[in-house]
Amino acid sequence: MADLVSLRQPDVVVDATTTYRFAGVYSFGRGVFPSAIKTGAEFSYERLSTVRAGDFIYPKLMAWEGALGVVPDSCDGMVVSPEFPVFAVNREAVLPEVLDIYFRTPDVWPALAEISGGTNARRRRLQPSTFLSYEMPLPSMHKQIELLAIHRHVEGLKARHAAIREANAALLPATLERIFHTEATA
Repeated sequence: MADLVSLRQPDVVVDATTTYRFAGVYSFGRGVFPSAIKTGAEFSYERLSTVRAGDFIYPKLMAWEGALGVVPDSCDGMVVSPEFPVFAVNREAVLPEVLDIYFRTPDVWPALAEISGGTNARRRRLQPSTFLSYEMPLPSMHKQIELLAIHRHVEGLKARHAAIREANAALLPATLERIFHTEATA
């Protein structure tokens, strides 16, 4: 990973009177999301890290259960606590989306659990130095671009199928309403 990403240090000095918009990372491959809005007086961290779209982040405590992801445009400029390592992606070597696809894959998580330290299973932490030594199989840039195109196509199909399922779920109640409303007024 050290050839693909570089660790960024916290860049925000916390001010008790300033409001901060946090980003978070869902477990089980569900990605990065906008989280809480807090003033500096509401937490004890002295420094925070700004995240930028395309950065790679994870919470040290939950990485082993798939809480890793690439920062989406919707979270650009938000902050995370020092418990979230923030990595700039070497885009000449790897597409951020390929990192996102890879680390959202459940088959990868057991390997991350093995390298996460700690004696209590629920309290294992993936330290940045350990993550940087992790070896990810990396296809050529040409294959990465192909993978990204396939991924986008699949995501489009999933969205269309979700819309169809939603429409189908509404079909029976709407039909029953129409039938019973017509019968009641007749």
